[in-house]
Amino acid sequence: MPLSVWSAGSARIIGVVILLVLVSQGAQAQSAVTASPPMDTTSLGVGPYARMHTLLEKTIFKVDVLTVDVWLGEGDTRRLEEVAAGSGYSSQVADSIAWIAIHSRDAYVRIEFVRDVSLDRFLGGVEGNLRLVPRAGIISEADYREISNNLPRWFAFLGERGISKGDRILYRIRGDELRTRYVTVDGEILLDQTDLGASARLSVLGSYFLDGSEFRGGLIGSLFGGE
Repeated sequence: MPLSVWSAGSARIIGVVILLVLVSQGAQAQSAVTASPPMDTTSLGVGPYARMHTLLEKTIFKVDVLTVDVWLGEGDTRRLEEVAAGSGYSSQVADSIAWIAIHSRDAYVRIEFVRDVSLDRFLGGVEGNLRLVPRAGIISEADYREISNNLPRWFAFLGERGISKGDRILYRIRGDELRTRYVTVDGEILLDQTDLGASARLSVLGSYFLDGSEFRGGLIGSLFGGE
């Protein structure tokens, strides 16, 4: 290859790399919610009612498995504050908070694993909470079956590797768009997928906030000092 052609090509590649680095740094500077990889979280709410958090424990030995953090957009955060501020925890208040969260069209969910987990165990946990969504009439049975059947394919890359302590799953909901990223403890992105349609976002948020979910009590309780 002529030197002039190689030099021009190299310059273009270097320019693209520099641009990507600058874009990444700019996105990171915009958001304090997550450091790596960046996601646009500028529309999320701030303040004491902006974040819900819980730690999931499994088995009678109380083994810590993962943490879940949920942020909603500015408008929904204000609605949470209107419901929760000055109120004690009650089933009625919890239902109102859950309804706001489940139907949010601007949300960010961050899951971090605090121990190694096998793919089968992970999928089993997801399925158990996901099954609540069609039962509550939030999505159709057909949509549930499609999502449930696709889960092993979407996460097939974890088949041999499994889930490692420090790995994260990030969900970003904007309108009827759900973006899913799987990020390893070393910062490698193994999955970056976008799904469209109301059933995608409702299945994620419903799994965390519907009555019977493993996460509902901890997440909602965290707004009242429970976490």
